[in-house]
Amino acid sequence: MTIPNDTTFLNMTRERWSVRKFAPEQISDEHMARILEAGRNAPSACNYQPQRVLVLQSEEAIAAVRSVTHWAFNAPTVLLVCADLTESWKNADGADSAEMDATIALDHMMMEAWECGVGSTWVRGFDERVMRQVFSIPASWKIVAMMPMGYPAENANPSSWHFRRKSLEEICQVL
Repeated sequence: MTIPNDTTFLNMTRERWSVRKFAPEQISDEHMARILEAGRNAPSACNYQPQRVLVLQSEEAIAAVRSVTHWAFNAPTVLLVCADLTESWKNADGADSAEMDATIALDHMMMEAWECGVGSTWVRGFDERVMRQVFSIPASWKIVAMMPMGYPAENANPSSWHFRRKSLEEICQVL
């Protein structure tokens, strides 16, 4: 299988890396609006759009998230991405699209952030019970992940393992 090299989105997927060191300045309103719009535009099963995003930017909210996990990486903004289980599509076999739909929204926001020059990383390193209590998350919402984000610090670099990729043959089967 030949991989095309001329696709802008494909190039972005190759170049984007998880940022874990952030400059202190807050994300501009324009960039934040674009990032959130990308999450709103994400596809979801039957277009039910169960994703719910808490934008944590105030000093109090950032201090609270840092009290729950050290994986916020001193980012000036953290998105807490959830899925409303009462508004997600359910298959006849019981499968629920909520977590997948919210994850797709998170991915769209992450890619738009990169397009805006905003670094991010997705994190699941926290106790959901504590996070739910600290931010008064309704019981009907599944907390999917958080996304620390901000403009990369001058000394931010990708981790050494980031650019290692398995071959297409290792991850895909053509039947």
